[in-house]
Amino acid sequence: MRGQDKAYGILRQRLVGGHYLPGFHLREEALAFEFGISRTPVRAALRRLVEEGLATADAGQGIHVARWSEADIEETFRLRILLEPHATELAVQRGGDTLVQRLEACNARMEAAIAQKGAVATIQQVNREFHLTLLEFSGSPRLKAILEPMIDMPVVVSSFVLYSKEELNQSLHHHRDITFAARARDGLLGLNAMKLHLRMSHARVIRHREEWQKPDAVPPVRTAASAKT
Repeated sequence: MRGQDKAYGILRQRLVGGHYLPGFHLREEALAFEFGISRTPVRAALRRLVEEGLATADAGQGIHVARWSEADIEETFRLRILLEPHATELAVQRGGDTLVQRLEACNARMEAAIAQKGAVATIQQVNREFHLTLLEFSGSPRLKAILEPMIDMPVVVSSFVLYSKEELNQSLHHHRDITFAARARDGLLGLNAMKLHLRMSHARVIRHREEWQKPDAVPPVRTAASAKT
């Protein structure tokens, strides 16, 4: 594995998992020593994390963990659980065959991505498309304006990196249940399926973040003698 990919993979899991406190200073030199690589790939990995919104770069202040606190995540999921099932109910009632076709296309792409090792970025994108499609077909600009920023919240979007294959398949199963409701045009079924989906997603994120906050979740630090350039 290339040094940049190694650093990016570990740091991304840590940031999504809540291993570092919000605002924590991500220092190139210390991370390069820990990972046993030079500072150049660490610098590139940190730039990618800034681009994804998981870290922030301030002129002269270095790179810090973005301020997505536990309270931010909790509030985001609670609001989504309150509002997104209603948006789903509206979409299922109004969407018809066009909605079903688009949701089925998302499900097919997600299934293929889950089968491919390392296709997390594709899974994230398809999941986002699935949820935004439902918002689009809800016919409510207000719901879309409120919910779209929550669906795009970086630490939530990136949480798929923590999921096992079994958990990804369970998420896909929920998407298929919602699609079934759309095919049947059963708004109440769609509402309940989305509520379960979001409650399960919330539980997974919290459980994985708790795991990543444990001290033994930190990869072992290499000695200077073992560091590679």
